[in-house]
Amino acid sequence: MQHRMWRWMIIPGIIYAFLFVIGITYFSQTSSLFIEWIILKTGLKSWVDTLGSDLLGFFITMGSFWLWFTLLLFYFALFKFIFLILFAPIFSYQHLRIAAIQKNEPFEFKWIEYIGLVIRAIKLNLTNMLWQVVYLIPIVLVCTIPIIGWFTPIFTILMECYYFGYAMLDYGLATENKSRITAANYVSTHKGLPIANGIVFYIMHLIPVIGWMAAPFYALIAAHLNTQEIKDNN
Repeated sequence: MQHRMWRWMIIPGIIYAFLFVIGITYFSQTSSLFIEWIILKTGLKSWVDTLGSDLLGFFITMGSFWLWFTLLLFYFALFKFIFLILFAPIFSYQHLRIAAIQKNEPFEFKWIEYIGLVIRAIKLNLTNMLWQVVYLIPIVLVCTIPIIGWFTPIFTILMECYYFGYAMLDYGLATENKSRITAANYVSTHKGLPIANGIVFYIMHLIPVIGWMAAPFYALIAAHLNTQEIKDNN
């Protein structure tokens, strides 16, 4: 409010909240039908009905639920990366303003710096999206294994948080003139930073509307403050 940054949070926040509601609604309508289709096509339902085992039925039900939850995280991962790529121009501009405020300097818009930040963010998120999809495919397969598969959503959530926090932290590392390789090495060495950033981002989604609108912007601010701590420690 003091620096009038709220207007740069409200519009992207409304768009994000709108897309989030549409995405979750679409997923909830299609995911259950997709799992049911898999069970019917594989003949799993007929096999379980033939055996008449309550215990086996319980395992199938639990496996279906955790598969649904993992698919939800998988869907949200794709949604997240699309959002991060489309909003890279807005996040880059916001970060440059935040950096100027934090340094107590007047904001001077520089096209070269801005375009470089946007291109770097898009490249990073495309690369991270590819890697996360590669990691998520075996996780979805493991999710169908009884008992063992029930724990896969934990790893999926941590991976989700890591890649989102990584995207936010990289803005600050880029403005500190860290190369993509140097930034990747630092984030990989200090995994707690991106994971914590992502966890708070997802927790804010538990607050309807306001949390959805504010989550991306505050994740960006938190990541910037983290990179300033890195700079001060160095």
